[in-house]
Amino acid sequence: MGQATFSSPVEVNGLTIRDADEAASYLADYWPVRGGKAYDLAKAACTEAIAGHRDPDEARAAFLFAAKEAGVIALD
Repeated sequence: MGQATFSSPVEVNGLTIRDADEAASYLADYWPVRGGKAYDLAKAACTEAIAGHRDPDEARAAFLFAAKEAGVIALD
């Protein structure tokens, strides 16, 4: 298990998200919408990446997709 670092960070509302752990924390603590398919997939992808069972950039892509669905400003 590692930090599951993204190949490039994601900027979300002025914060820099560099890895799956930071993305999971952002989803848990700051996300404006709980639930929804994209949100659930992003949470699962981040958890799996942190555990070493998924590529970190798959979690990054899921996080970006969830951000788009929720209307969160995310810069790729």
